Amino acid sequence: MLKIIGLIAIGVVFFLGSIGVGEQWINPFSPVSALDAMILWDIRFPRVLLAFAVGGLLALAGAWFQVLLGNPLAEPYVLGVAGSSAVGAIVAMMFWPDVAWVMSMGAWVGAWVGIVLVLRFAYLGANRLLLAGVVLAAFWGAMIALLLSIMPERGVASALAWMMGDLSSSWISPDYVMIAWVVALACGLYLSHALDALLLGSAHAQALGVDLPVLQQRLLLLASMVTAVAVTAAGTVGFIGLVVPHLMRLMFGAMHRTMLIASAVGGGVLLMVADTVARTLVAPAEIPVGVITALMGVPLFLFLLLRRDADASH
Repeated sequence: MLKIIGLIAIGVVFFLGSIGVGEQWINPFSPVSALDAMILWDIRFPRVLLAFAVGGLLALAGAWFQVLLGNPLAEPYVLGVAGSSAVGAIVAMMFWPDVAWVMSMGAWVGAWVGIVLVLRFAYLGANRLLLAGVVLAAFWGAMIALLLSIMPERGVASALAWMMGDLSSSWISPDYVMIAWVVALACGLYLSHALDALLLGSAHAQALGVDLPVLQQRLLLLASMVTAVAVTAAGTVGFIGLVVPHLMRLMFGAMHRTMLIASAVGGGVLLMVADTVARTLVAPAEIPVGVITALMGVPLFLFLLLRRDADASH
């Protein structure tokens, strides 16, 4: 419990620091002018809150997919939901390029198309579901390439920026994404005992009274919905859902009641840090936040792999 409190305290520190950091530092506790206060609370605060909520949602979805599929390399985009969402966003931009909220609405509709297709294959079991997800992801990737090739040139840059992660122009209010974060964490905690049983294997989980088909359907739907919210709000942000659950298991253990809280907070902190770097490193220009998460996530994930291999050899 003390570790969780410490992680939350670190999250609060980074949250306040991310609000203060920008083209110029502004003290969150004592803004000098009304303009500084507006920059802090009307511009930076909603974006940092959105980054925290999206990062937490991706980490939770990654943790659920990993236990659902029994694969430590599973992550929120493994079943193609992000690809279908991107197709929806690009189609919307092709027909309504000058309407800001249409892209997010298209992404939301596209994500649900992907979810429905994934649920269609849910009865196949974890291994075949994963294979179906890989094939669907390849299909959506081909559709994205096709649409970008015929898309008007002025819309290609916006589409690519969204596909690399974009927290600067989300149509969804950060408040709603934060509500989704709270609901998702609550659902995860409600299912935590069943998830702990599933770690022992399907046969052991059923022996302990877990209704495995129902649990798998709930996890699949919950993780897909969470991914849809995150992708709609911020585009495709990689590595958060892959790296954070591994890191939290290493730090807090595999029991889900603790690990899910740690993932929800840790994923939010990591994306806050990445977004702060993305919008300040070459300010006033911005780097896509997905680029920063990849640059941070790749070495971190390789370190975790080496650490696990070293632990296994002893």
